[in-house]
Amino acid sequence: MSTALTHGQHALLESELRLARQRAQAALQAQRDGSDRLAHAATLLEDDPQEHESERELDQARSELLLAELQDIDDALMRLKTPAYGRCIDCGAVIPFDRLQRQPQALRCVDCQAATEATR
Repeated sequence: MSTALTHGQHALLESELRLARQRAQAALQAQRDGSDRLAHAATLLEDDPQEHESERELDQARSELLLAELQDIDDALMRLKTPAYGRCIDCGAVIPFDRLQRQPQALRCVDCQAATEATR
């Protein structure tokens, strides 16, 4: 199996990552509804702290997940510029293109990912 992506595969994965980034940014913006996370939380607290506590916590959790997703995408876009992209960070094996198509941010081959998840 070749370790290098073809030009077409590289372009496809870059396009997928950029689209995923746009979707995550749009979702984060919609989540924040034009305000930053702290301002949104403060607004909820002003209304009725007890009534909105779970809503505030849920908003914060969603924002944190979206921010983590954006970071993963940005990291993958940076790796895509290097020869390390498409190689498992644990064993160094080539990550199959079909896996990268489904999850372009993948850091591990299927076996190493399964082992990592089993230990969690």
